Amino acid sequence: MKLFSSLLYTACLTALCMNDAAAIAQDQAACQYMELARLPLHYTGPGLQVTMDGTINGTPAVMLADTGASRTALTRTGTEKRGLHLRPTGNRTWGIGGVSDMYTTRVDEFAAGPAKSSRGYVEVFGDMGSAPAFDAIVGAPYLLQADMELNLAQKEARFFRPRNCDHNWLAYWSKDAVAIPFERNEMSEKPVNPPFTIEINGAKMLAIIDSGAWRTSIDAHAAERAGIKVGGPDVVSIGSSVGVGSRHVSNWRTKVATIKIGDEVVHDGEIAVMDTKGQLDVDVLLGDDFLRAHRVLFAMSQRRIYLSYVGGDVFGVKPGIEPWVQKEADAGNPDAQMRIADIYQAGNGVPRDPGLAAQWLDKAAAQGHPRARLVLARRAMQQGQYAAAAGQLKAALEQMPAERFGALWLYLARVRTGAQEAGKKELEATFARTEDDAWPKPIADYYLGHIDAAELLARARQIESGNPAPACDAGRYIAELQAAQKGEAVPDPVAECTPVRPAS
Repeated sequence: MKLFSSLLYTACLTALCMNDAAAIAQDQAACQYMELARLPLHYTGPGLQVTMDGTINGTPAVMLADTGASRTALTRTGTEKRGLHLRPTGNRTWGIGGVSDMYTTRVDEFAAGPAKSSRGYVEVFGDMGSAPAFDAIVGAPYLLQADMELNLAQKEARFFRPRNCDHNWLAYWSKDAVAIPFERNEMSEKPVNPPFTIEINGAKMLAIIDSGAWRTSIDAHAAERAGIKVGGPDVVSIGSSVGVGSRHVSNWRTKVATIKIGDEVVHDGEIAVMDTKGQLDVDVLLGDDFLRAHRVLFAMSQRRIYLSYVGGDVFGVKPGIEPWVQKEADAGNPDAQMRIADIYQAGNGVPRDPGLAAQWLDKAAAQGHPRARLVLARRAMQQGQYAAAAGQLKAALEQMPAERFGALWLYLARVRTGAQEAGKKELEATFARTEDDAWPKPIADYYLGHIDAAELLARARQIESGNPAPACDAGRYIAELQAAQKGEAVPDPVAECTPVRPAS
């Protein structure tokens, strides 16, 4: 079996080289910097991550443009939308969020941006902690085959091929850009996104540009070298995050006295500290907050990176509604509209305003946003409108078939409306696509009568130590089923035991 990743490599170069592109004038006549392709970028999902357009088997696909990823692979969102059969590989991959089983699936066509490949096998991530809003992750081996420029201010990526430009200045937009050479990373045998050296509080750090990270982060061990101590007075907990795998990674935020990147020095920049348990090959991930303030060229042909500051805050995700989020929402991005609804609902950096939250939620729902539908369905259940909730849930799950908690809610709505047998068939079909016991499959097993409540609670306690979410889930979903069977009102969630879920 030949994995699709090798086919993608050849096809990408072929597709790019066949693109008719004009040479961009350079000071040195011998150097030609050929623009091969220009792609629009988008902000997608709850995290408003950077995505690009693609296709899988001829159908439109949303793809995460992730320079921090070491592979290109589909997600369960992408495979389940298309009914693709997964074949276990017996391999596992490690990420910040823990460990995920890897699968393969056969596709007839895969295209990301200007690149296209025909029939072959492509890898699939088994577990990403929650249902991703994108169909595939396009990683560094795919994106960085040519020189690539990321310009989030203009929401576009450009690809280039140099001719006779080994020693020429490639930041064609500015002679004042910062140029930093890539380093050899002894921690990684084949770094596809080579790191470079920066300084934090005077301590040298290896960093990469990670377009798949929503904010800039430093590993907890590296932070100690820079004089940043978790538990110190200036380090504030900001909860946890997940990535590949289902483990929750503890996060903190802190201000850093100085961050030096080439000739650019940022004072009092706010970054996150992550307890990655040694899963990073580098010390620092420069994320989307950094990218929105810079124009970046990955000059792979010269093994260096070019950076230009273009304005705005360089580091940190500010509480409240950031200008770029408001701009996206006003332009009609339903994911940004959902973000603003969440901010007003929680009072995160703004006065809590359920009325404004409802207005922005309705705007997103009017565009058929699946997570907005999940929220409205959940509210309908709490108001006793179970048939309406079932309709909203069914529509949302058609768009997000990998959303497992929504499938549990649909079953509860079916029980409430006397359609329990139909609900069982739907629930069985959904979790039949999960070939392991990843959470929340044990809840589905309990609902389907395969295990009892005691066994469900036992399995929840077996989930990784330090993650309270499964135990919270188990108790809550046991109570919800019992209430549905008795015709009682939907139980109110216990505030201190309510995991963050798409519709919370």
